[in-house]
Amino acid sequence: MSVHVLDRWLTAEKANVGRHALTLLLEIVSMRTGVLDELRQKVCDHYVSPDVTVKRLADLGAPQTAELLKEHLPTTKRARSGDLGEVLATEVAERYLNYRVPVRRLRWKDGREMALRGDDLIGVAWGAKKMLLFLKGESKSRALLTTAVLSEAGQALDRDQGRPTRHSVLFVAERLREQGQNDLAKELEEAVLQSFKGTPVEHLLFVLTGSNPKKLLAGHLHGCARNPQRRYAVGIRIEDHGKFINDLFGGF
Repeated sequence: MSVHVLDRWLTAEKANVGRHALTLLLEIVSMRTGVLDELRQKVCDHYVSPDVTVKRLADLGAPQTAELLKEHLPTTKRARSGDLGEVLATEVAERYLNYRVPVRRLRWKDGREMALRGDDLIGVAWGAKKMLLFLKGESKSRALLTTAVLSEAGQALDRDQGRPTRHSVLFVAERLREQGQNDLAKELEEAVLQSFKGTPVEHLLFVLTGSNPKKLLAGHLHGCARNPQRRYAVGIRIEDHGKFINDLFGGF
């Protein structure tokens, strides 16, 4: 079994802050060159499904398939930064938090430079007696992290009584219906119809940043002591934040 790219690229430092959890992920700089192509493939899969890529390769060949992929990729620094934050937040939720993120939202962007509305991330898991659990996530990507950025993310997580937005969950359910995953779609739709009553929700606040986010994330979690939902604060620190993003997207 191959080692996940995040495990080869990053080291994890974990701590509890009350009943919340803080994870700081630091880059093993010597590993970047070895994982960059694999990271690009992860990014690619968030914009275009692997099934579509396989069909395009068969019908059009590699050069044309690569050219079409570029039509999905953002070109501005801000859009690239935001999209990569969402990609890595999804990968972190699945690798470290044991949630499944069943829909890659970036495949449904209206334009390559535009940000999607709604919750950045909807994850699902199953607890005791197969009870459905939700993960509501917000991601931020900044060269320099500030308390204002964390406050903005926290406000988004706390909105709607800390529950996922109904529209975001229905968006996921409808995409699942289109893919024939009707059983899971039905569970999500029933949760919406019941206004998420009795459905546990946890939060993910994810940041990709060039500065050290540890103290700011810990302070944020201390301020969430009374929150009814458990919150995971996860920060990936990449010191040359802007260069890394430029190198990653520039390699397509």
